[in-house]
Amino acid sequence: MKKITTRNFSVCLLLYLFAGCAHAAVVVDDSGQRHTFSSPPVRVVSLVPSATEILCALDVSDTLAGVTYHDTHLPEIADIPIVGGAFTPQFSVINALCPDLLIVAPRDAEKARSGRGKNPYPILVWDDGASLSGAEARTLQLGTIFQKTQNASRLVEKNAAQRALVSQKISRIPPNQRQKTIRLMLGKDGQLLTPGEDSFQTELIRAAGGIPPKMGNGRAVPVTLEKWRDFNPDVVFGCGDIHRQFAALLNQDGWKDVPAVKNSRIYTFPCVLTCRAATHTGDFSAWLASTLYGKAFADPENQIYPREILSERSISIDLPHVKNARIVETRIMDFVHQTLLVNFFRPQAIVSTASGCRDGIRTVGNAYSPPPTWGIYHERDVAQAMGDLLDVLKLDANQTDLMLTGADMKNLVVKTAGYRDMKVVALITAGVEGNALRTGKDTGAWYEPGTINILVMTNHHLSPQAAARSLVTITEAKTAALWDMDIRSVQTGAENPATGTGTDSIVVVAGEGVSLSGSGGHTKMGELIAEAVYKGVQDAIFKQNGKGAVRSVFERLAERGITPYGLTGGPDCPCQEDGNTFQSDLEAILLAPPYQGFLQASFSLSDAHQMGQLTDLLAFETWAIQVAGDIAGRPVEEIESIIGYPNLPPVLEMALNALGTGVKYRKLAVSDLAGGK
Repeated sequence: MKKITTRNFSVCLLLYLFAGCAHAAVVVDDSGQRHTFSSPPVRVVSLVPSATEILCALDVSDTLAGVTYHDTHLPEIADIPIVGGAFTPQFSVINALCPDLLIVAPRDAEKARSGRGKNPYPILVWDDGASLSGAEARTLQLGTIFQKTQNASRLVEKNAAQRALVSQKISRIPPNQRQKTIRLMLGKDGQLLTPGEDSFQTELIRAAGGIPPKMGNGRAVPVTLEKWRDFNPDVVFGCGDIHRQFAALLNQDGWKDVPAVKNSRIYTFPCVLTCRAATHTGDFSAWLASTLYGKAFADPENQIYPREILSERSISIDLPHVKNARIVETRIMDFVHQTLLVNFFRPQAIVSTASGCRDGIRTVGNAYSPPPTWGIYHERDVAQAMGDLLDVLKLDANQTDLMLTGADMKNLVVKTAGYRDMKVVALITAGVEGNALRTGKDTGAWYEPGTINILVMTNHHLSPQAAARSLVTITEAKTAALWDMDIRSVQTGAENPATGTGTDSIVVVAGEGVSLSGSGGHTKMGELIAEAVYKGVQDAIFKQNGKGAVRSVFERLAERGITPYGLTGGPDCPCQEDGNTFQSDLEAILLAPPYQGFLQASFSLSDAHQMGQLTDLLAFETWAIQVAGDIAGRPVEEIESIIGYPNLPPVLEMALNALGTGVKYRKLAVSDLAGGK
C-alpha cells in the first residue's frame, strides 16, 4: 500500500487551486449541488464502490488517491490507500490525502462537509442505490467530469445491449414458467431483508426474467414469515456465504416450506455484482437469467444468434515448433467466449491432466466460458459443449486439446524463462476466489468461478519421463506461488492457506529439439519451468482477482471469513448503516501501520500454530496485552472476549480481541474524562 503522509492545509489548497484550467465541465450531483470542473480531478477519494469501479472502467484509475476496503478486488488500485469502509470513512485519513474531489453517498454528505473542515475540495454526492437508468446517467456524468465521454457511452451501451439480449431470450419463456425470485440480505440483529420494489436490485431481477416480491419500497425492507409464505419463492439468491448466513433460519418450519428451499435453489453471487449498479449490470442480469432458466437457455431452439467467430488477436510465442498463437472470440449459446489457441507446424505429443497422454496434437489451448453460460452448461453434456466450440473454431477433436476455465482470457499471462539455449514459455490463467482449497483439509465440492490453468512449452524435446515429471514441478511451483501470496482456502480460510483450486489443469507439450530426460527441481529445465510458472501464477491471480503479494489487512481478514462488521456482531455484508461507533473506532485502528503490522504478524503465527510448529503462545499473549494497552492509552491486565466470531484459531482470536479490548478501554477512558472522573 502507498504510505499516507500528513500534509498541511496550505498544501491541499494549492493542489486544489492549481489543478489546471482546461475544458470546464458542469454537473449537478444527487444532492442538487452544481459543480464546475475546469479540468479533470487528479486526486479523487471515492467512498462509493460503484463510482470507484466506474472510474477504473473509464480508464482514470490513476486519479484515485483513496478508496474504501470494499474495492480491493480491482487490480488497477491495488496499492491505493484505504480510508475506511463505505459506512465508516475516516476523515482524518481522507484530509491527509489532499483530494481535489470526494465522492460520497447521500448518507455521508453531511459528515463529509463537517469532516472536511477548512479543506476546499468539492464533494460529489452519488446515490449508489439509484435505478439502472440513474446509474447510467451517473456513468455519463463521470465521463463528462473526467473527459472520457466516449468510454462512458461505450460502457452504458455494453450493459444496455446485454440486457436487451437477455430480454429477447426471456421473451421465449412462457409467463407461467417465470420464477419467483427473492434476493436476501441480513440487517441488524440478524433481521432478514430484501431490496424494495423501487431498488435497482429488484430491477435486475426483472431484467433477468424473474418475478420479484412486492414487500414495499426502500433500499432494504423486512421479510416476515407471513410475507415469505405469501411470496413462496422459487429461487433465493444473495452475496457472500449465503448458505452459512441463512442456514439456521431457512431450516425452520415455515421458512423451509417453499420451493426454493425444498429444491435447493439457493444461489450465491459476488457482492460486486449483486450490490452495485455500476459496470456489470448487463453481465449480472445475464448470469442471473441463465441461473433461473438454465434448461431453456440450453435449448438450441431458443438461441438468438448463430454460433460464430467474432474476432481474434495474435500472441507472440518464440518457439520453433509453434506456428502461431491467438485468442479467438466466439459467440456460442448467445454469449461471448474466448479461447487461447496455440497451433504447431507438426503434430506434437502432450501430457494433459484432463485427457492424459496424447499424440498427434496440432492445437492446444485454454477455453474461457463466461458466467452466464455456467448454468447452461450444467444442463448440457460437457463433451457436447466442447463439440460446439470445436465446431465453431473448425478444429478436429482428435488433434486438439483444450483446458476449460472460468478465468477471463483478457487476464492471460505469458511468462518466459531462459538459460543459455534453453527456453520455457508458460501461458497461465488463474482465478482463486471461488474454489481455492487446501488439499488434505477441505471437503470435496464444486465451486465456481476459479481455476488455475497452466500450459507449458519448451524449445527442447521432453521425453515421456521428463514430460510426466514436469507435472510435479509445475504443481510445486503453483503451490509455492499460492503460499507465498497467502491465498486462502474458501472453505477454511481462517485455518488454511490454499494449495490449488480443485479444478486446476496442466498441459505440457513435449516439443522438439534436443531431448531431455529430466525436469525435476534439481535440473536446469525444472528450474526454468518452476520460475515461469511461479511468476506466471502470481501475475495471473493479480490480473483476475486483484490479489498481490501485499494486501491490506481488510482484504486478508475477508479471505479468512472475517469482516469489520462481523467483528462487532453485525452481518458480514451489511445493507444498512447501524451507527456502530465501536466498529468505526476499530476500523481506525486497523488503518494505523503499527496495528496493521501486529495483525499481519498474527496471520503468520496463526498458520504456524495451526500446523503445530508453534505451541507456546505466552510471548504472543504478552505482545497482545501490550498492544491493547497502547491502544487504550493505559495499562491493560488481560485480553477480554470482545469480537463476534466464534471458533477462530486461537492466535487470530487473541489478536482481534486485543484490538477490541484496546478500543473498549480507550472509549471508557474518554467517557471517564467527559464525566469528570
